[in-house]
Amino acid sequence: MKRSLFFLIFMGLSSSANAVVTKKKVVKKTKQVREARPAPAPEQAPEPEEPFFTGSWSGQGEVAFEFRKFKDDNVATTKDTGAAIFTRLETKYESDVSKHVLRFFSRVDPKDSDRDFVTFEDAYLSNRLGESQGIKVLAGYKLFNWTATEAFHPADQINSRNYDSDLENLEKKGELTVELAFDTPVGALSFFYWPRFEKPEFPGSHSRLGLGVNLKDPALIDGTQEIGYSVGQFGAMTTINLGDADLSLHGITHYDRNFPITGTTNFVIHPSLGPVPVNSTEFTTTPTPYYFKTTQYGGTLQWSLFDMLLKLEGVARKFDSEKEVLTARGIRKPVDHQEVAGGLEYTFTLESGIEWTWFLEGNAILGVDKDRRAEMSAFQRDVMGGFRMAFNNIMGSELYATAIHDIERDRENLFNLSYSQRLSDQWKFKTGVRVYSAPVKGSLPQGLETLNEDNHIFFNIYRYF
Repeated sequence: MKRSLFFLIFMGLSSSANAVVTKKKVVKKTKQVREARPAPAPEQAPEPEEPFFTGSWSGQGEVAFEFRKFKDDNVATTKDTGAAIFTRLETKYESDVSKHVLRFFSRVDPKDSDRDFVTFEDAYLSNRLGESQGIKVLAGYKLFNWTATEAFHPADQINSRNYDSDLENLEKKGELTVELAFDTPVGALSFFYWPRFEKPEFPGSHSRLGLGVNLKDPALIDGTQEIGYSVGQFGAMTTINLGDADLSLHGITHYDRNFPITGTTNFVIHPSLGPVPVNSTEFTTTPTPYYFKTTQYGGTLQWSLFDMLLKLEGVARKFDSEKEVLTARGIRKPVDHQEVAGGLEYTFTLESGIEWTWFLEGNAILGVDKDRRAEMSAFQRDVMGGFRMAFNNIMGSELYATAIHDIERDRENLFNLSYSQRLSDQWKFKTGVRVYSAPVKGSLPQGLETLNEDNHIFFNIYRYF
């Protein structure tokens, strides 16, 4: 009995001891397994996403006060003083493959509301395509500069103009454009589509730079039919770099911008009086400028020759219309013609740092007689001489002067003198005088005669931001 009890107690203690040892071994083994297990890798931060816009944004603008004072013409209905507020705003985005531009300006003149308007200059999106990015697609409003010369611009016919501005360099309005361009080994080749005609801005009856009447909205003539402004126009242009020379060639089919015929198409032929307008009041007080479909071929050349820059441009225009317009001079219709211009530009710098640039240019309209080309343009056979004097000082002072003389018509001259300089990084002023000397030689003024003695001084002050 005692032996049995002792045996049971001994076996129980042995089992407890074995259990304790086994537990220690398991704990130790588990600890070893835990120590052998590698630590989890730290979580990596997600890679930053590339921004959608990888290019750069920029913006700028200007506000100007524009004052002009004309020589008194003793006409109560005209405005001899102008005081306008001019505003231009621009924003631009550029990357390696994209370029987006928005630029527009406005002008408000409390003294002459006919000068008030707002227009786009550039408002387009463009992208580069292809592996080498050698293809460009552009859509939107765009300003074109297809000229090589300073004062006469035969080839620069795409954009509509504001005619209440400097005659030799009229302000432009942006043209709604679709463009497909290809880089070439020597330049570029571009194709254009213009889906509408942008209406020009004409001076009103109160303006000293107008015709003394309020013109009606322009009308477009296709063949013999008057059509609306939504009309397809096409063009192509190539630019070629020839080392010291830059050549451009173009061909366009569009509605001419610079040679309207003003009058009425609503007239009858009277047996004894000849052509008579159906509405004589409308004919004399609110005539219509008519623009005609034309095909134009031409080009420009700028050639650095010795120390001078040789500039040439020329075009040939063929009109697609037989529509007749009754004007103050009789019945007229567009006539095919050619126009050429050329000039020299010479720049040199004095020891003082002052840089002089001298201009000499001339132009000619060909293919029509003397009287008809005088009706067509104020610059039909003219020469221009002038200079730009850049002082190259901290204020960017500049003196600019030109004189335009008609070599075909007697006593027709236009003189321009201006001076500009910065007042600070943000302020600038420009002042000057313009003189029109072209006495009327017939019963009706034509060409530059319509602006005879519309001499005026001007002062503009600009604030840039």
